[in-house]
Amino acid sequence: MRTFVVLTPVFNDWPCLQQLVEDLNALPLNDACLHVLAINDGSTTLDTLDFQSLPPRGCVVKVETWNLICNLGNQKAISMGLAHLEKQEWDFEAVIVMDSDGEDSPESIPELIRLHGENSQDIWVCTRRNRTENMAFKVGYFFYRLLFSLLVGKVVNFGNYSLVPKNRLISLVSRPELWQHYPSAIIRSRIPYHSIPSKRGERYFGQSSQNLGNLLVHGLNGISVFGEIVYARIFFTLMGIIVAAMGGIGIVVFVRFGTEWSTPGWATDLVSSLLIILGMVVLFMLVMSLQFLNMNMNVHVIPKLHSDEYIGSGKVNFNRHNGLY
Repeated sequence: MRTFVVLTPVFNDWPCLQQLVEDLNALPLNDACLHVLAINDGSTTLDTLDFQSLPPRGCVVKVETWNLICNLGNQKAISMGLAHLEKQEWDFEAVIVMDSDGEDSPESIPELIRLHGENSQDIWVCTRRNRTENMAFKVGYFFYRLLFSLLVGKVVNFGNYSLVPKNRLISLVSRPELWQHYPSAIIRSRIPYHSIPSKRGERYFGQSSQNLGNLLVHGLNGISVFGEIVYARIFFTLMGIIVAAMGGIGIVVFVRFGTEWSTPGWATDLVSSLLIILGMVVLFMLVMSLQFLNMNMNVHVIPKLHSDEYIGSGKVNFNRHNGLY
């Protein structure tokens, strides 16, 4: 029987996790079983999980909870969970990362497992075919993707929902980018990945905490993973502005002294304006370069090395077969 670990971060959404496990258990997986690993991201409400009523047959064989010592946020919780999982001597083929609120539809898991069977070395990610948020969120998400494409030169069209082969975990959790932004870390890792369309599910219970403010922070974290690329693109764009400004000054000087086309005061005003633009661009480049150098001097959190500092206690909530691992 092939075993897959389903890793999902949880913050106070215990009813959602309960429903997710029940939906996972009902999946038509004939040759695979699921070990659900919930990363408790510093929840402030008590665990209300109860799996005694699960049917005697199903694909979920174990449900386990690992508790973080404090709230880190969705992305960091995933990074710590993956890093700690990589250190375990468990027998599994791959880990499926998904949100616990139901918006990542479990219906895509059989297809992920099937594709993994055809290509077991690459990462498989799910792209949502439709979004159900309000119009303001959709507009913000559109501009985030546009800005990401302009600054980074790559397209990010997937979230957390993905399947990572076990032998790729060591490469992924050794990257400091995983601490900041899971999808960007996959792109930055250069591990081959493929996408499949996935239907967006409905949230099981409660309201989503995702809003424009969270989207902004999440987007900036994703872009920061590619800091060197962003810096280089902005730098050369500003260099182009400098060359254009200097060329403009040259043209103004030529028109002023080489032709009779200029009017009194025109050349002085235009050159002054171009010099102001030139000075502002040079100053901005200097500040940006110093900020970039300072950023490279910061100590990075590498999930593989720091996961033990954040993972606290853990417990098994459900075990269909004792001694499975």
